[in-house]
Amino acid sequence: LKFGLIFFVFFQSKVVAQKEQDMLELSSVFSDHMVLQQKTKVVFWGKSKPNDPITVTGSWRENNSALADNDGNWEVKLLTPSAGGPYEVEIKSSQQSIKYRDVLIGEVWLASGQSNMGMTLNPSDDYIENQEDEISDALYNDIRFFSVLEDLTGESLEKQKWVITNPENAKKFSAAAYFFSRELHQKLKIPIGIISSSWGGTNVKSWISNKTLKKLKSTKHIVPKNIDEDLLKIERLNYNDSIAELNKKQLKIETYNLPKPYFLWNEKIVWNIDLWRKFKDDWIDLDLNDIDYKKLDFDDSDWNYIPKSINFYESKISDGMLNYVFQSDRSSLSSGVIWLRAKIFIKDINDDYTLNIEGGIDHIDQTFFNEKLIGNTFSVDGERNYKIPQSILRSGENLVAMRIINLSGDGGPKSPIIIKNKDTTFTINFSNTKIKHHAFITNGSSVLAHNYSFKDLTTNYKEIEDSIHRGYVINSPNGNSICFEKMLKPLIPFTVKGIIWYQGEANVSEHEEYYEQFSEMIADWRNHWGYDFPFYYAQIAPYIYTKNEPSYELRDVQRLALKTTYNTGMAILMDIGKENNIHPPNKQDVGKRLSLLALKRDYGFDLVDSGPLYSKHNLKNDTIEVMFDYVGSGLTSKGELVGFEIAGEGDQFFPAKAEIFDNKIYVFSEKVKKPKNVRYGWRNYFDATLFNIEGLPASSFNSLNKGF
Repeated sequence: LKFGLIFFVFFQSKVVAQKEQDMLELSSVFSDHMVLQQKTKVVFWGKSKPNDPITVTGSWRENNSALADNDGNWEVKLLTPSAGGPYEVEIKSSQQSIKYRDVLIGEVWLASGQSNMGMTLNPSDDYIENQEDEISDALYNDIRFFSVLEDLTGESLEKQKWVITNPENAKKFSAAAYFFSRELHQKLKIPIGIISSSWGGTNVKSWISNKTLKKLKSTKHIVPKNIDEDLLKIERLNYNDSIAELNKKQLKIETYNLPKPYFLWNEKIVWNIDLWRKFKDDWIDLDLNDIDYKKLDFDDSDWNYIPKSINFYESKISDGMLNYVFQSDRSSLSSGVIWLRAKIFIKDINDDYTLNIEGGIDHIDQTFFNEKLIGNTFSVDGERNYKIPQSILRSGENLVAMRIINLSGDGGPKSPIIIKNKDTTFTINFSNTKIKHHAFITNGSSVLAHNYSFKDLTTNYKEIEDSIHRGYVINSPNGNSICFEKMLKPLIPFTVKGIIWYQGEANVSEHEEYYEQFSEMIADWRNHWGYDFPFYYAQIAPYIYTKNEPSYELRDVQRLALKTTYNTGMAILMDIGKENNIHPPNKQDVGKRLSLLALKRDYGFDLVDSGPLYSKHNLKNDTIEVMFDYVGSGLTSKGELVGFEIAGEGDQFFPAKAEIFDNKIYVFSEKVKKPKNVRYGWRNYFDATLFNIEGLPASSFNSLNKGF
């Protein structure tokens, strides 16, 4: 009887698993309210029972069929009509049916890049020009968005849906992509669909497939050899395991893997699912060989108190941010696993208390009071309020122990730790708090537990960092190919008209590599989609940056990319930059200028779609005559025409005077009698002075740059 019961349960489990495997499924990029590209064969794909017949039917009287392969994968192309709707689309297998309603036919564009493309109409820590009015006016039934959120687990993508533009939904839209779509909709009078997939701070290498990175001069020596998806995962894991063994053997450093949700930049960004709630219990059980640090009897005599800054003279430390504590902006020190321990004397233990950190903690904390867990939270800046039950209080000395895991950038407590109840308030000064840097972040989702002292870390960090072996970054958007694999590949081959792109700020210190990588990324995407769609991109806007970040060089690489690629265009943003804000609030012009490229080149509008672009120059005695493409109705200046420099034989540039005549610029300087080259706007932050009469700014340029 027992054997029969076991067999029955086993059999039933296999039946359920098989049924789940045989279920008809499509990517979440297909949903009610979606927009499909007009007048083409759009691709539907999914999973079903192996060799199952699949039929896709549009209510505009078109259908098509195909058989699933031996693994249950299928793909069907369906011919779409001219723009219109609403329609329905039904997908049928031999046993199931899925129907999508309120489907529109129109123009579909993919918007991608880093934070300036991802920045929403209602950003949590920034602003958009005329933000409140733009949100309240966002009422367009025929503009639809599908947003891929900054989540490497895939959990939010599975739950994502297309949404209609209304003020509530629009708050979460990419601002630049929204203004692009609004311009297209208002000019074309047809539905517009935007698929938005961006991640702030990402390098272009994260958006390129491993197959392509393997071929590039700048990356072929640093990426895995495999291109097959499964073999690539195995190669990365095996290599990282070997690196972990090397660190253990040579440096006595132990590697531990962190649980999901991996790299979660901001809890507000992933808004359709509570990722932390789904995985937080895994963090409670996390043992990084540091469990003893929470114990009352743990000997922390070799730990340091948080030091007062050597640059300030405050009697108290106002926050525990780690760059401040370690007197360093090195991310490997301010990121990682850090423990804090502080003792507090409590006399009245007849009531519950609350532990409060008003400014929050960046990013993750497990907080213990007298060894008992009272809080387990992920939040970039969310206030911490943890109940301390009366049952765990001790009359006299009590212990607060806090494990902080900061995944990237600066982190730590942003305000003092306060213990209070209705009658009493205690402030735990950071100067009375002991600190232990326990582990470095590595590979995106692992940590290296070490035994370096506070003194070692603050005085010999360069030597320590140089000695540590690093593996492939696999669960962070900063890893090579990771955004391509997690943020882009799940969307392929959804049929789009073209791409709009705003990225480059993360590459300003490696402009020479960007010259190759950006052009190859465009080709890579087209290869994966299988057709040569238009690709329009925003040139990064002026911003102060640092001396080691020559953004003017990166801007020029983007200008030169127009010559090394085809079916591409660049929206010039030389007039909207903010000296001290890398995120220009004027996203309206970003979207509008990208739309000009599409309206002119894809939809036949008679308009000027770009600001002036350097074409060539002639030498005329002591003067350089500069010619431009895209002069439109003519060249003009806003205010004094400044920002031009010329150089002679030794390529040393001097400020020069510039004049407009006959739609050319004549540039001269008393310091250069025999000029050879000319440049304009050649600094990190620069406010454009040269425009065409249509109001579009000229790109910065350097005539010395012809390629890298």
